[in-house]
Formats: sequence, structure tokens, C-alpha cells
Amino acid sequence: MNREEEARLEDRFKKLTAMLTVQPTGEEPQLKQLDGIRYLIFDFYGTLFISGVGDIGVDAESQNLERFRKALEACDLPADRKIAILGFGLFGEVVDKDVDRLRKQGLETPEVRIEEVWLEVLNSIRKESGLDREITSELARQFAVEYEARMNPVWPMPGLDPSLRTFAGKGVELGIISNSQFYTPIAFRALTGKELEESGFNRNLLHWSYEEQLKKPSVDFYRRFMKKLHAHDPEASPEMVLYVGNDMLKDIWPASELGMRTALFAGDERSLRWRREDPRCKNLKPDLVITELIQLADCL
Repeated sequence: MNREEEARLEDRFKKLTAMLTVQPTGEEPQLKQLDGIRYLIFDFYGTLFISGVGDIGVDAESQNLERFRKALEACDLPADRKIAILGFGLFGEVVDKDVDRLRKQGLETPEVRIEEVWLEVLNSIRKESGLDREITSELARQFAVEYEARMNPVWPMPGLDPSLRTFAGKGVELGIISNSQFYTPIAFRALTGKELEESGFNRNLLHWSYEEQLKKPSVDFYRRFMKKLHAHDPEASPEMVLYVGNDMLKDIWPASELGMRTALFAGDERSLRWRREDPRCKNLKPDLVITELIQLADCL
């Protein structure tokens, strides 16, 4: 994807996105000083960014036929109800097929590449409708953004930019471990006006599920991050990492399994997941509970 295409997709995120505000959880912060932290690593959806559905995922409950139809219209594709129902149904079938294929390759919790899914779905729509138009990868990416921005609107968490500047001033390196798709860093640029690196993130410590084709809560997904960290700093160890996320199962549990210190972000009701019914989380406690990102500054 070239920079011109990225700029067009950023513009679509800007035009389709309205400001979101957090929904308070009523949780009380649990803070303490943590010594020896050199790496501050974040989840993206529901932690760095407010997420309208609380997370990212092709199985999100907010899948909606009308949003699907609107995305088709925005891409100048056939959008009558029959075609929309066909494409909407095919989406789930293609995702399931890709997940099965990746599981057969030994991936425990596979992550599909959403532009590849939409490329297949849109080609099926082309054949069904008799559309005389090539379905390109660029068109599939455009559709992915049109649908995602409608289905799962996002917005930077309150105080994101000054918080990141404060953390960088504490001498820690910033990174991300997140379930994601190709449009995740594009949404960051669109809605903050900055590249991730401009906001203090180390490009060597950005760990995206769509690149790995593996997603949370896989412990192996986090192990792969640790390999990146060791390549960046051979002396790094898990206890030097403070991982911040909003989901006890997807974020806190796998990070804890590897010996990272953890902070549960409990700042938005939509994304907070205690997962108390899951045996992996029943007796699990994060090192910190925060309700605002800036609270981490006093713990470093």
C-alpha cells in the first residue's frame, strides 16, 4: 500500500468518525510504585482508543446488514438488499474457512487478514451481480475501512497525547501488542494527526495480530513479542515490561503467564472485561488497575 492510498483511507476515517466519550466504570484505581520498568506496552482497542463495540474482531456483535450496505454504496458497488444479504453471509463463511486453514497450520487462535477476506467476498458479489469491474486489493482495503469505521467507531482515549509524552519523559520505551488489522495504524494517524513513532512508540515494539496471523489470548502471540524485544534489547526480561490492557483474559492473563507486570485499564464500561467466569482469570490479579492513562505516570 502506497502513501497516497493510506492518505485516502485516513481521510475516510476522519470523515466517518465522530468523537466518542468514555462511559465510567465505577472502578477505583489500584496504584503502586513499580520498580525496574523499562518498557510500557499497550493494547490498542479499548485501551489507547475508545472502541464503540469495546474491541476489534470479525466476530463482533455489532455486525450489521445496513452498515454493510452503506459500505457497498460508498465503494460504488451493488448495494441492493439481496446482494447485501449475500455478501454479509459470505463474510462469515470466508472468515471461518480462513480460520480453519490457519488452525491446520498449527495456529491456536488465528487472525485473518481482513483485506483478503473482503477481496474474496467482493469478487463473489461481482459475479452474482454481473458487475463489469475489477475487484482489486485496493478496493478491498477501501471497503474494509468503510465498513470498520461504521461498525466499530473509535476515538483516542482522553489525555492520550499528553500521557504518551509524559511516559516518554519517564525514560521508558513505548510499544503495542494488539489484535488489529491493516487499518489500525491508519486510524491512529487519522485521529491523532501523528505517526505512532511521533507519539513516542518504538517501531521495533509494535506487534500487530494481522502481521503475525495470530491473535490474543494466545500466549505464543506474546512470546513472539518477547522475541522482538530481545532482538531490540538482548538484556530485556519480562519483568521489565508493564503491559496495559482492558481485558483480563486477552491482555492480563497471557502477559502474566510470561512474567510481565500488568495494568488493567478500567476506564470505559464498553471495553472493561473482568472475565471472572473464566478459570484462567478467577484468581488472577493485575499489578495495577487504572481508570485514566495518566495514572501510570505515578507508578513508574
